[in-house]
Amino acid sequence: MDSVKVKRCFEIVFRVIIGLTFIFSGFVKSVDPYGTAFKIEEYLNVFGFNFLLDIGDWVPLVISIALCSLEFIIGIMLVSFVFKTWVNWITVTMMVFFTILTFLDAMTNKVSDCGCFGDAIKLTNWETFWKNIILDGLLLVVLILSNKERRNRLELLYSDTYKMVVIVLVLCFSTFNAVYEPLIDFRPWKEGNRIAPRIEDQKPPISYAEYKNNSTGEVKEFDMDELMKAYEQDTAFATNWTFVNSRVINSNKINADGFSMQGFGSTKDEALEILSQKDTLFMLVVVDLDKASNRSMKRVKEFKARLANGNYKYVVLTSSAQSKWEAWKQKHSLKTATLYSSDDKALKTMIRSCPGVVMMCDGVVLEKWSWRYLPELDKK
Repeated sequence: MDSVKVKRCFEIVFRVIIGLTFIFSGFVKSVDPYGTAFKIEEYLNVFGFNFLLDIGDWVPLVISIALCSLEFIIGIMLVSFVFKTWVNWITVTMMVFFTILTFLDAMTNKVSDCGCFGDAIKLTNWETFWKNIILDGLLLVVLILSNKERRNRLELLYSDTYKMVVIVLVLCFSTFNAVYEPLIDFRPWKEGNRIAPRIEDQKPPISYAEYKNNSTGEVKEFDMDELMKAYEQDTAFATNWTFVNSRVINSNKINADGFSMQGFGSTKDEALEILSQKDTLFMLVVVDLDKASNRSMKRVKEFKARLANGNYKYVVLTSSAQSKWEAWKQKHSLKTATLYSSDDKALKTMIRSCPGVVMMCDGVVLEKWSWRYLPELDKK
């Protein structure tokens, strides 16, 4: 094999590797534009561009759809061997930008996860940076080995119609996932995932106490049964041993970081008790009560009426201050609704739509819906 063919093979292989990386990264972010929008909002706040958020809440989402779609489209063009000059230069520009950004992330750690592969694959900031360095090296080789004459011949295989179809399809795909719930869910609240243990599988918390022997200096940890026996066997235990520390191990946990449910005026977390119940439960998630439109709430109230027909249980989850709850219930004629407070990030991870509905039973997520696509439960 002569040197020209070897160079051609390297160019094709490296271009495909870069293209497939762009496709995967663009796809997993396009399937969940809101996830990327939340990350963009975090970047804007961290690097002092939060004034853009004053324009409107839609700004991060628009940037997200544009960025994710561009990455997806560029990847397809690279793999399709559409070697237009603008494709090459956009690829270079994006790689330079993301390499600098991820280097700043790695150095400062102001944003713990850049979200380069969405929620599908989590990388540390340094892993992301070195991944970009490798892609930069491959891209440099591709540009050096690229043959303009061969590019022009290959480009004739693809019409402008093909390119427009790719662009339109990718934009429609990203927009659909923004308007409705993501077609593919990589988050803990994916349909079919167990969030809370079954009631019969729950075990009582185990308490441990650590004591120090006053004579020997020995430090020993006792569970409660062992501690009771020690007191029974040694009548002078309280004199011979000094309490040091205690800990409680509770294996009954919610499988979603940061999620909790506090009722009005309470600090008790009721999430485990509520989510593990056997009855079908519908959770209306309204992250910000002030941002739920009248149109969306009209749909939600119609859905609530269907729940009443089937004797289903429902609760409302929000991160808004409890001082707003009563006024919101009055405004939307939801006087009997039971509201629970939860962390806004946990709720945004739970469902992207605001408002949205999550259906659960026995600790398992059954279905999730955007307010735009609520089901006709009374017909089931």
